[in-house]
Amino acid sequence: MSADKPLVPQGPQLLAPVPARLVAVTLVLAFILTLLPWPDEVAWLVPDFTLVALLYWSIVAPRRAGLGVAFGLGLLGDATHGLWMGQYALSYVLSVYIALSLQRRLENFPLFGRALHLAPILIGQSLLVLLTGAWLGAHETDWRFLAGGLVAALIWLPVAILLDRVSGRPAILLADSPHEIK
Repeated sequence: MSADKPLVPQGPQLLAPVPARLVAVTLVLAFILTLLPWPDEVAWLVPDFTLVALLYWSIVAPRRAGLGVAFGLGLLGDATHGLWMGQYALSYVLSVYIALSLQRRLENFPLFGRALHLAPILIGQSLLVLLTGAWLGAHETDWRFLAGGLVAALIWLPVAILLDRVSGRPAILLADSPHEIK
């Protein structure tokens, strides 16, 4: 630990709480992005933008986007995708629960480290939706949709940088990085 860096953030490093309106707007926009009519040729590559934004906010502002929000968005996802009620709700709640249980640890990592920690959660959510669909007797399980979880893991970093910029938080990519993205 260096003597230059204080243990507790000081002055401008101290951040104001994230407005609830900002969290709500970004979650609605992410949900709309997820619902866009993607062409069938690339539909299996489309990440779950809602979960990406939900995981970001559950780490940065856990009181604004917690398990209740995850459950509500999951039920909306089930209804709009025409799936059995509870598939997305279960996967969102489980994903956010894991992220919330790791939240203290994830706060100490730069964005790249968070992306590495969240990748198994994002891929696991896609796997859970596919497995529950197969278990409940979905007509056809297309395992290519696991690629959507991988794409979600890859886009988490740019989305986190964008949301950091929108919320006024410093975006630190690597540990002990002297520069922040401005």
